[in-house]
Amino acid sequence: MTFADPVWLAIGLAAQLAFSARFLAQWFMSERARRSLLPTHFWFFSSIGAVLLLAYAAHQRDAVIACGQLVGLAIYLRNIEWVERHARGRAQSFVWRWLALSALALAAGLLSHAAPLTAGAERTTPLWLIVGFVGQALFTGRFVVQLVVSERAQRSENPVQFWYLSLAGSLLLLAYALSVGDAVIILGQSFGFIVYVRNLMLIHRHRRADAHGEDLQADVEELASSDREHSGERTR
Repeated sequence: MTFADPVWLAIGLAAQLAFSARFLAQWFMSERARRSLLPTHFWFFSSIGAVLLLAYAAHQRDAVIACGQLVGLAIYLRNIEWVERHARGRAQSFVWRWLALSALALAAGLLSHAAPLTAGAERTTPLWLIVGFVGQALFTGRFVVQLVVSERAQRSENPVQFWYLSLAGSLLLLAYALSVGDAVIILGQSFGFIVYVRNLMLIHRHRRADAHGEDLQADVEELASSDREHSGERTR
């Protein structure tokens, strides 16, 4: 263990804390609404977590995690751009933010010690590296799907496939993290798994309600209530 290890462990844990915060906020809002939602600050917490975890992965010489965070950060910043554009009608391009933040994170991690770039691969076997890259592809692919849907809708949207890819990618990344013994990644994937399952439960519960007309009935009642209020205002 090098002298810098406790510092980088704290950075890795701070990254997972930011990722956990995004899903805790998302979970709380979804539970209140009784359906799966994706609030704006989800993307801000995601960006903070991605920058920190990218620096941590560069320090660890972990190409699996680093590649995922590079792609993920670009998608998080793109969603922030969509949110800003939808709110204000204009926004700064995400590309410059991504280049600057990625360069800072990579430089901080790579320059933290003199280990070769291949040092991370030596901690596991080629088979587990493949598992890790496949898991990371699925895990990152969820945001690619989300971004495609958002680009078509011209606003930040979140399809159900996001949570299925999250679940599959999380399981594979958890297995990979166990193979390399990385407590930071193990902790993050363990917590995320619970959140992904819960969101799928909320989505399917909401779909069942739609199928039975419960949401339609609620809309009718809300409309009737609004009409009564307007009628009362006119009589006064």
